Amino acid sequence: MIQVSSPENKIVKQAASLSDKKYRDKYGLFLLEGPNIVREAMQQGNRVRFIFTRAGAADAETAQIVQQAEAGGLAVYELAESLFAKVTQTQTPQAVAAAAEKRQISAGGFFEEVKDRCLLVLDRLQDPGNVGTLLRTAEAMGFGGVVVIKGTADLWQPKVVRSAAGSLLRLPVLQCEDAAQALALLAKAGKTVYTAAMDADVVVYDADLTKNAAVVIGNEGAGASEEFLGAATRLAIPMEGSTESLNAAVAGSIIMYESKRQRKDGI
Repeated sequence: MIQVSSPENKIVKQAASLSDKKYRDKYGLFLLEGPNIVREAMQQGNRVRFIFTRAGAADAETAQIVQQAEAGGLAVYELAESLFAKVTQTQTPQAVAAAAEKRQISAGGFFEEVKDRCLLVLDRLQDPGNVGTLLRTAEAMGFGGVVVIKGTADLWQPKVVRSAAGSLLRLPVLQCEDAAQALALLAKAGKTVYTAAMDADVVVYDADLTKNAAVVIGNEGAGASEEFLGAATRLAIPMEGSTESLNAAVAGSIIMYESKRQRKDGI
């Protein structure tokens, strides 16, 4: 274990910079906070680059992670409390954090991994909480991966990582420049595109969402782009009362649950 007390330490400065997307992109790294998600990332191979612990942390869970990391040849940095607070992003951080590599995957590799399972498509969603919730729900509902359109909140920012609760480590993610690129790839892979919309073509439980569906969730204010709306089957979610629309994460979760219900596996 390497003990660090200087704020000028190169590794500490690099880790602290990961709160900024520019540096996450530059280094290809993102921050993980808390023992559960750090342990899971370690179990997935060589994606963890550095482990950080808070000086004075004496709990058994942190000690176990340090032991596993050092046994696997990972560098572990014990940071003075002020430095650990500088690296982490939460108000009351747990005693362990890590810098991990962002997973890179080609379009071919993505669709080979997904196969005939359904996909979630995030079309310029801005709220990190919505994005993280949708990622977590997609995994829970058996979706095979996530397509992300440029303009969506950065998936690797701390708020999304925390909200996704580990799903970001497990789900394959494909980045697309725009709707046109995504639609071409989805068509080539044999996916049928659906999106929630006010002027819907079909009620959600009348659509076939068992496999090869790509569910587009659009921007919180503007909805899905015209390109997606023109190519998609528009789904209505039946509602009562005076409510006109649902939060993006809620709408997406309802559609993904309906897909899971139709498959009836594991229920």
